[in-house]
Amino acid sequence: MLGIIPIADVLDMLTPDGDDTPDCYTVRDVLPYKRTSEHYAGLLDDIRRDGIALPVMIRTFEGQPWLVDGHHRVAAAVDLGLTHLVWSDLPVELEDRPYNPTLRTMGPYRPAA
Repeated sequence: MLGIIPIADVLDMLTPDGDDTPDCYTVRDVLPYKRTSEHYAGLLDDIRRDGIALPVMIRTFEGQPWLVDGHHRVAAAVDLGLTHLVWSDLPVELEDRPYNPTLRTMGPYRPAA
């Protein structure tokens, strides 16, 4: 599935983010850590110039939406004043996001038929 979602809705989602982010349970909690990443300034420039190339990945677990990939893109979107994001629940290939430990531990990806 592919859709558009208000950023305000994403900020209150739960997150299984695997980085060193103690006591962070919502996307809003994680964003300050994401902004300190060494590649964040470059991401801001890229998005300013070209837009957001990949949708953020949202999955539902026990009836709750979780942001499972795209935390840096959400932070950049907020900082650039965007109001909506494109989201997907389809898999992001591990080759595209090899540094995300959460994606590596979720098991094989099989898109819904």
